[in-house]
Amino acid sequence: MEATALSSGLRPLPNPNGYRLSRSCSQRKSLPLARFHSKETPFKKPQGLSFKTNVFEQAHHPVAGDLSYDDTTRSSVAEDKIGVLLLNLGGPETLNDVQPFLYNLFADPDIIRLPRPFQFLQGAIAKFISVVRAPKSKEGYAAIGGGSPLRKITDEQADAIRLALQAKNVSADVYVGMRYWFPFTEEAVQQIKKDKITRLVVLPLYPQYSISTTGSSVRVLQDLFRKDPYLARVPVAIIESWYQRRGYVNSMADLMQKELQTFSDPKEVMVFFSAHGVPVSYVENSGDPYQKQMEECIDLIMEELKSRGVQNNHILAYQSRVGPVQWLKPYTDEVLVDLGKNGVKSLLAVPVSFVSEHIETLEEIDMEYRELALESGIENWGRVPALGLTPSFITDLADAVIESLPSAEAMVNPSAGVSEDSESSDAFGYIMKMFFGSVLAFLLLLSPKMFHAFRNHLI
Repeated sequence: MEATALSSGLRPLPNPNGYRLSRSCSQRKSLPLARFHSKETPFKKPQGLSFKTNVFEQAHHPVAGDLSYDDTTRSSVAEDKIGVLLLNLGGPETLNDVQPFLYNLFADPDIIRLPRPFQFLQGAIAKFISVVRAPKSKEGYAAIGGGSPLRKITDEQADAIRLALQAKNVSADVYVGMRYWFPFTEEAVQQIKKDKITRLVVLPLYPQYSISTTGSSVRVLQDLFRKDPYLARVPVAIIESWYQRRGYVNSMADLMQKELQTFSDPKEVMVFFSAHGVPVSYVENSGDPYQKQMEECIDLIMEELKSRGVQNNHILAYQSRVGPVQWLKPYTDEVLVDLGKNGVKSLLAVPVSFVSEHIETLEEIDMEYRELALESGIENWGRVPALGLTPSFITDLADAVIESLPSAEAMVNPSAGVSEDSESSDAFGYIMKMFFGSVLAFLLLLSPKMFHAFRNHLI
């Protein structure tokens, strides 16, 4: 498989153990792609991203649920073989997958951002962290059945979107590309090339844009498409964020309104939005729009609920922080304790940045945070399910795909390739990284004080 990847100009796939070594942001060259998000929101673009912007506006008006493939759109792409690539995080499917999955996660330079002189240590640091964190992470996955359901759910969403497009007279092949586990994005891209797709829509399953989610996955695509002359010519549109789409907002409001009715006194329930956190440095130093988009998302959902007569108080907090750096605040665990102290008795948790059930909803929210809430004095706990296969949500994603099709653009400078000198340099750099990284990891493991210092920050 690796030989096939090299001969076709693609980056080699991970080895059978699931390990891979990511390139740093500074090593990746940017490619212009058509970019879409629901409302034009200025933000500083992360380094390594360069797009031709074509934004559609629909933040404050409904998107018809029966949007069809109109004559203009049909004529512009009638001869194309359409593909849709869903991007997601991925997750270990068995307990044996946990440690290599964690390695892939922490080897991503968009997750652990090292200064340029120390980027050769990325692999060694990822190995160390993954080994230290694996036992605790395995406990979490064991508690939800021994593995992540994310692949199964994402495959089901892909099938549902394909059928929704078909119902709108759009024939499309829908692919799934995971960032840190099988099926990796590289595998999906190889299949897209094999299937001779001639127009591609990239749909990250993250409502809000972040450097660490959509940005990381897009950079992988840039690297793959830059190296392959065929792929560089394929018109591509990326739906970069879609939290402002009316279909998404209405779907979230529907689920929340339904869950509120399960409480004996719905009006007294505190709505508790819990979003995945990111380090503060991403927002303040790198211009990540995630926090701003998240706050706008919450405002839109609450505005919709108020239009339906739902006037509950609400609060937003951030979960899943790792390591000694400062993350977006307030923290979910701290807010839950404060709410209990302040006399809140009924709480509805809303996992707002997740559209599929996985460990952060099933274990972190449903088990850890629920237990903490009850211990803190909250008596009535509820949780809104992830959107999953909600029909109105799937229909809206299909509409977003259709709207983006006409504006897809081919890569610029498709003939640009990677020279043999560059490949040799990459190979030499990889060897040096592995050598010095292994030495560092060995020294860290020999030092009990250093080991425990790292362990206390990472677990």
